[in-house]
Amino acid sequence: MRLICTILFTCNLLFAGIFDFSTISSDFKQTITNEENSQIVYEGSFYATTQKKALWIYKTPVEKKIYFNKNKVIILEPELEQAIITNLENTPNITELLKKSVKKDNGNYETRFQNTTYVIHTKNDVIKEITYKDKLANSVKIELFNQTTNTVLDDTLFQVKIPFAFDIITQ
Repeated sequence: MRLICTILFTCNLLFAGIFDFSTISSDFKQTITNEENSQIVYEGSFYATTQKKALWIYKTPVEKKIYFNKNKVIILEPELEQAIITNLENTPNITELLKKSVKKDNGNYETRFQNTTYVIHTKNDVIKEITYKDKLANSVKIELFNQTTNTVLDDTLFQVKIPFAFDIITQ
């Protein structure tokens, strides 16, 4: 669930319009560090549009795809042969938060939601990194690489195809 919340925030942040783009894609590295300094690192790529469509493709440490479509999330986990379908409820309105975000030194922005402060690190109006502490006191860092904006993303990219043999879990 923590991973989904992190992705939700990042997707909403990318839809927020702090920078002027209609689509964005990037490779990413997400590092979650707990209080004992133990880390888990996720790597992959994502594609998103300002129409609140997104696809996160996790390549390591485990393969999975996470589709966001306005108010629904579908997680495909090939290793478990399952699809998890859930509705987005109580999602923060990051667009409004970012309108109120404060520009800090060196191109950083800061915004808060539900007692969490998010720092958006930028360079030349490009998001380079997002950092924050989650509700479990984990430090989360999402680094973005090879970012492109305003490219054509075919709508079929965001269409979920659940394999017939997968178990479907609805939450």
